[in-house]
Amino acid sequence: MPALLQLFDAHSMLASPRALELAGVDGPRTFAQAAEVVCDDAGRPTGLLLEDAACELVERAAPQPTHAERRDRLAAALRGMAAAGLTGGHAMDANGDSLALYAELDAAGELPVRLRIAPWCQPGADADTLRALIEQQGTGGTLWRTAGVKLFMDGTIDNGTAWLEHPDCHGESTHAFWPDPEAYTHIIGELHRAGVPTATHAIGDAAVRHVLDTVEKALATGDGGVRNRVEHIETVPDDTLRRFAELGVVASMQPTHCCDFTRADHSDNWSRRIGEERASRAWRCRDLWDSGAIVVLGSDWPIAPYPPLAVMAGARHRRPSRDVTQPPHGPEQALTPLEALQALTVNPAYAAGEERHAGLLAVGHRADLTVFADNPLTTPSTDLPQLPVLLTVLDGRPTHRVAGL
Repeated sequence: MPALLQLFDAHSMLASPRALELAGVDGPRTFAQAAEVVCDDAGRPTGLLLEDAACELVERAAPQPTHAERRDRLAAALRGMAAAGLTGGHAMDANGDSLALYAELDAAGELPVRLRIAPWCQPGADADTLRALIEQQGTGGTLWRTAGVKLFMDGTIDNGTAWLEHPDCHGESTHAFWPDPEAYTHIIGELHRAGVPTATHAIGDAAVRHVLDTVEKALATGDGGVRNRVEHIETVPDDTLRRFAELGVVASMQPTHCCDFTRADHSDNWSRRIGEERASRAWRCRDLWDSGAIVVLGSDWPIAPYPPLAVMAGARHRRPSRDVTQPPHGPEQALTPLEALQALTVNPAYAAGEERHAGLLAVGHRADLTVFADNPLTTPSTDLPQLPVLLTVLDGRPTHRVAGL
């Protein structure tokens, strides 16, 4: 029976023998990125596919939903986000027909969340690809637009594809997603000169360091007001912290990854792989904040749930959402209620270069706002995810309203 399962980190998949057969995958492959069809000693695929290019080999052979089904699913997901209190989001890809679907919903007045889209730039991108990404900037509709480019510097610690300065306990996570990291550096330099902001997925300490080194080189050619950011930053040493503020690089983090995918006693896979020293400096939200960095919080949906109140709660208590009686992982890295709120409102607006008209309630700013049943700053962090969202307003138009309001 053909079966294809995406693992929780979305950087790997498991394919059954029949699925591999239907996709014509019968041995190892070579990719422009650090992806792999994992094979046994005889060269037979085991079924484990690591990173996007390898996963895509089997994905494209699977049955696909119709355009109408994709549209309906997207609309339902966005309505759920509005009901959770979200007025906007940064969508970190433009894959498939997503842009056409956004345009369709926007034209029909059915887009309930303001979206900022950052298409991918993958290893192997040539000059024409880069030119197209630059020309695409600013395109969009009333409530969505293309702004920025998303890149990957590594994979994930859990499946051994992160880029660490020292290997994990299995001798893995030793290389970058870009086989030639200097090619990434060149791309960032070109985007910087074109005034295009970037967001780079960098989880391991070596990956984060390379992104910061790259931005420093780009800044040497002139600032230009470009705002770059690093996504995830799961473990970094002390000497890396100060560089975010020095280089003006936004630290975009997902505290629910720490809360729900790791444990305080470091018995989880993530912590065991990287060892006690690096696990003890996990998701350093407080240290980055105190160093002067602009810290932005997000969910990384669909990897983790999108409700913003749960994200804020996780940044404050750092406990598993499924059982908040468990001890916190790195409680010294917690943010205050006001900081967590700022990291989901004011700071994302700054990261997007929109601080003059978004991110707070002020005359002349967008009428994008959320009304809660109580003050999220005084609601205990463990109760925060259950705080009712009474009203969500986008551009002055209600996109969610509880009955009777």
